[in-house]
Amino acid sequence: MSDQYGKIISLILQERFGDVVESVANYLFRYGPSTLFHLKKFTEIPVSKIKDSLAVLLKYNLVSTKSKHNTIMYTLLSNKVLLMLRYPKYVKTLKKKFGVEAGMVMEEILQKGYVKHTDLIDAVLLRLSTIGNGIHKNVLEEKIKSLEIANYLINYKIGEDIKVDDKKLTTKVYTVNFDRFHQDMRDELIVQAFENKFDSNAGELIRLFIQQMYVRTEPWAETSNPVPTLEVKDIVKKMNSFPLLLASFDHYITVLDQDTSKFMQKVGEASGGSYQLCMKGIFTVFAWEICEQIVLEKFDSKAARIFRLVKNKSYIEPEQIQKLAMIPAKEAKRLSYQLVEENFFQIQELKKVASASNTGPNKSFVLFHIQFNCLVRTIIEMCYKTLFNVMTRRTHFKFLNKRIIDKKQRIDTILLSMKAQGAAEEQLQDIEEMLTPPEREVLAKIEISLKKLNALEIEIDETLFYLELYLHYQ
Repeated sequence: MSDQYGKIISLILQERFGDVVESVANYLFRYGPSTLFHLKKFTEIPVSKIKDSLAVLLKYNLVSTKSKHNTIMYTLLSNKVLLMLRYPKYVKTLKKKFGVEAGMVMEEILQKGYVKHTDLIDAVLLRLSTIGNGIHKNVLEEKIKSLEIANYLINYKIGEDIKVDDKKLTTKVYTVNFDRFHQDMRDELIVQAFENKFDSNAGELIRLFIQQMYVRTEPWAETSNPVPTLEVKDIVKKMNSFPLLLASFDHYITVLDQDTSKFMQKVGEASGGSYQLCMKGIFTVFAWEICEQIVLEKFDSKAARIFRLVKNKSYIEPEQIQKLAMIPAKEAKRLSYQLVEENFFQIQELKKVASASNTGPNKSFVLFHIQFNCLVRTIIEMCYKTLFNVMTRRTHFKFLNKRIIDKKQRIDTILLSMKAQGAAEEQLQDIEEMLTPPEREVLAKIEISLKKLNALEIEIDETLFYLELYLHYQ
């Protein structure tokens, strides 16, 4: 793992758990699986605090354990740490699909690592009561059951021993199935891509094919088993909410079949035929598009033209680049070698074979080419660096405005408490007036700045998700 990746992991853990937990985790990141003895010896942290830190990391499933020669080895699960940036997205997904109650269920579990069934019910009911939502306990039970059935929650059944702060629990507890959320995120990216390229009907058709894929194929298969076209058409008829899609069904099938991404690949001709969905292929296309867009933004349109040319030719000589890209020789050479310096291109040097008539020294020539897996990892490193800069800037911005942000949070807490107690409107207004008009203006500017930084973080994470999916399918 790279140093840049380690910096992000450290920053996430420091923000959420403090310096001591971050120090313990940072040692595990740098030196790999370690014992309590090594952590004590090399971190110079009191053993009691190391144990507390490990308990926290274990509770949130950020560390795994393995017994070796009667000694426990602790290993940091750094990929799980990075997922903490996606927690708001997970909550938003469930609120959209199952309602606000489901979102609160997810928030409780994410905040605590895992939660006993009874504690989860009590905590969510209490939160709902503070916002005036008098949902019945049985209704909440059904919500949780729906999340289990949909596989968003993993259920540790009675009898399984779950270690929490050196105690044993033999009760039903819940934790999060992140993999299920990532399936949703993957599918949504594909649907959005076809909606943007064609229209909402094409996006819906792709959604239905993916939905039927799950009936007969493992969720993370590179290529699905064939999905019958007539089966999908029958679903469109029953839905009765996409009349244009139904009326032009065959046309949409033809358009998607001929799409350059080759996401849908036809197999067989009988009864309208069937289609396989090529997950590996579509995310290869997405990864190339991302790399090309980054070249365009980092350099210019001429560099992007050269990048596309090398991609299409696989191997190409410098002279051919200058000729085919229709860019002046000097500029083409400068851009090409700039792309080499930034690891977008690789150079392969070949020697010309000497002929009988040529007794002079062997000459060599170079070919530009792209090692795509290496390039994707280079882009991922760039994303890590940008993400770290965004997170650091946001932390510093909050530090500079800590006083007024803390004051706003205190006032919001008081208001929420007083509303729950049924305070009069005049009392609430008096509390709100504790913030002066100039302070409200400052807070508005702070909110705008933080929203921009958060939006940028989400955009970077989405790019990372695309590229991680590409590598997953290789």
